[in-house]
Amino acid sequence: MKTQKYIPYIVLFFGIISFIAFYKIENAGATGALARNTIRFHVKANSDTPIDQTLKLKVKDAVVDYIYKETGDFASAEETSLFITQNNDKIKNIAQKIIDENGFSYTVSSRFGTDTFPTKTYGDIVYPAGQYTSYTLYIGSGEGHNWWCVLYPPLCFVDTSTGVVPDSSKERLKESMTDTEYETIVQYRFKYFTFLNEIFFDE
Repeated sequence: MKTQKYIPYIVLFFGIISFIAFYKIENAGATGALARNTIRFHVKANSDTPIDQTLKLKVKDAVVDYIYKETGDFASAEETSLFITQNNDKIKNIAQKIIDENGFSYTVSSRFGTDTFPTKTYGDIVYPAGQYTSYTLYIGSGEGHNWWCVLYPPLCFVDTSTGVVPDSSKERLKESMTDTEYETIVQYRFKYFTFLNEIFFDE
């Protein structure tokens, strides 16, 4: 009879284990869907000095503004990828102009391809660790911390300081995924079993 009082705890334990296993399977599917339908954008500063980090943000603003004006009505990551590769020199020239206008002698280099990234949170959207297509601009030596966003679906103008991605941006992302995959990457925090937040969400 004594063992019966432990049955609810045993059931709860195995329920949590099953949930974790299920989540990881769904997470793998979501990662694959994001990898096929996402283009990440990174701007790496010359260094971590305040002046270099400020320059990085100025370059980011100019480049993102140009890309979004030209690709705002694109309906696929493939279209955006083609635009970037065909206009890489122009994009670098835009960045170089900002650098020159601010009195720096740095040059700009770029890389477009597939890279492996750790888990990142963008507002309340989780980008699981994995391989993603990315476009990176390097200012000077490119040894400073980077700024990153998502070129497709267009999320670069999202105010992540609020912790919430607007519904309009989420809808664009949802269009490229199944409902289950989409629900997997939306960051729902556990209120009571708080240790699960570290398993699922923390970087």
